[in-house]
Amino acid sequence: MAFKHWPGVRDFRFSTKIGRYLRGARKRRPDLDWAKFLRVAKQFKQDDMGSFPERGYLYQLASDAPENAQVVEIGSWMGASTCFLAAGLRGPRARVLAVDNFQGLSLCGEDVKWYQRHFRKLGTNSTLDIFNANFAALGLSDRAEPVVSDSLAAARLLADKRGSIDLIFVDGDHSYEGCKADIEAWLPYVKTGGVMAFHDFGSRASGVTQAIFETIKAGRFTEIVGVANTIIAFKV
Repeated sequence: MAFKHWPGVRDFRFSTKIGRYLRGARKRRPDLDWAKFLRVAKQFKQDDMGSFPERGYLYQLASDAPENAQVVEIGSWMGASTCFLAAGLRGPRARVLAVDNFQGLSLCGEDVKWYQRHFRKLGTNSTLDIFNANFAALGLSDRAEPVVSDSLAAARLLADKRGSIDLIFVDGDHSYEGCKADIEAWLPYVKTGGVMAFHDFGSRASGVTQAIFETIKAGRFTEIVGVANTIIAFKV
C-alpha cells in the first residue's frame, strides 16, 4: 500500500484538505449549513472521483433549488454526488432520481476499462447495494430513488415529469454521442428557470465539452449559473 493510502496518513490528508476548503466555503456562502456537507464528505473520504470544490458546488446547487425540489442525476455510481445533492435539498418532498445501470456501462472505451478494474476490486458487478448503503448510513434514503436503467430508457420511463425538474446533473456516458443524446433527452425535463449541470466540462472527456458548446451555440441555455473545476451549470 502506498504511503499516502495508509489510514493515518489518509485521514490527515482528508482533514487538512476539507478544513482548507470549508474555511473558504463558509466565507463565500455563510448562509449554507456546511456541517451537513462535512458529514457527507466524511462518508466518502476514500472516494477520489470528485474534488471538494465540485462536491461543494453540487451541494450549493441543491441548496439553492426551491423547497421540495425535484432533481435528476444521470450517472450515480456509488452515490457520492447523489448524497451531496440530497443533503443540500430542503423540504419533505424533495427527491433525487438517480439514473444509472449501476454496472459502469457506457460507450466511452476508456471509462469501461476503468470501471472493470473497480468492479474487480469490489468483487461485484453492480454498485446498487453500495449506493443504497451509503444513503442509509447518512439517513438520506428518503431523499433518493435509484432508477436502474440506462439514461435514454429512463427518459422514456419518466416522460410524465417533462418540464417539472428543478435541477439535472449529467455525469453519464462521457462520449460525444452519449452526452449529446443525454442533453437531447433530458433538457425538456427542466422547468423554465431550472438548472442543468454537467461534470467533466473542459476535462479529458472532450466529447462532453463539444456537446455542451454546441448546445450553448444553439441558444438552448439562458445563462451560465457557475463553474467549479469541471462542473458547469446553466439556467434553462
